Amino acid sequence: MDKDLAVFKACSDATRLRILFLLTERELCVCEIMAVLDMPQGKISRHLAVMKQGGLLTTRRDGVWIYYALATDSSIALKYVTVYLVSARQVHERVLADLDRLRGLAGQGKICVPQPSIAALQADDRDDTVLHGQVLLPGDVR
Repeated sequence: MDKDLAVFKACSDATRLRILFLLTERELCVCEIMAVLDMPQGKISRHLAVMKQGGLLTTRRDGVWIYYALATDSSIALKYVTVYLVSARQVHERVLADLDRLRGLAGQGKICVPQPSIAALQADDRDDTVLHGQVLLPGDVR
């Protein structure tokens, strides 16, 4: 239960939730998140640290860049959060605007890494059944 509590605590901030929605598009570096959200590096880094400690994010180093991606561990809470992020990203106007800004900045070459090494997070690429149209019900641990 402690892992689940950490996941929900890490999601309980508007900026962190916006970052999580951005990470449904693809993995991102701090510079890209800063550009989209128009926030300083220190603030973004603190939010990323909270989410990483909560088990929501993984990191990958590529040269001087550190890329952040949504974690895929087996926590039931994380599975629910991932389903929510993927399914609700088309519902919230602010999220849609953030995603459009990310795509626009990347397309114009205005962010530091316009072509990351790893492709977007897509439900079809994951073998997690919860993202293939199946919904976890309380008590369903699959």
